[in-house]
Amino acid sequence: MAAAFAPPAPPPSFTEVYREFLPRITGFLRSKPNDACDVDDVASVVFTRAFQAYARYEARNDSPAAWLFKIARNAALDHCRRNQQRQRAEQHTYRDRQDSADPIDLAERRLECRELRRAVAQLPYRERLSLTLRLEEGLSFREIGARLACSEDAAKMLYHRSLRAARRLCTPTALLEPAIA
Repeated sequence: MAAAFAPPAPPPSFTEVYREFLPRITGFLRSKPNDACDVDDVASVVFTRAFQAYARYEARNDSPAAWLFKIARNAALDHCRRNQQRQRAEQHTYRDRQDSADPIDLAERRLECRELRRAVAQLPYRERLSLTLRLEEGLSFREIGARLACSEDAAKMLYHRSLRAARRLCTPTALLEPAIA
């Protein structure tokens, strides 16, 4: 006698998932070494990503808990990475301000920054994006490749090509040194 194959049960509605898991996800995020003020922000990122991917969710178990907690873990790591980048930039800026109280030095640095922003703005979109993902968001070349739908090596090449192009577009006084090598 052949066993009848039962089709899998449809996943619960996203509203039900949100109501059930929001307290658990925020509790999980509070246990991470993030800034406690940012828990709600990270939780909103988690559920935004989950909502966008819910159509592709496959209900292998009765509950999407593992799926949501994986999204939460990744969102928390992304948030920590961005905070670390921001803190390093702020420390660097603070050190620069302490080192240089001379108004002429400050004016020269502002001109260099303006020139650098102008040069980067002239780059094609993918080159600007590779610089942004690497320098501002601190992503690895593998992550950049995933975002840009290319290999890790292609992402490295694009990033370094972007740096060279930005340097060529800058005046000799505006130097572009990568924050992350």
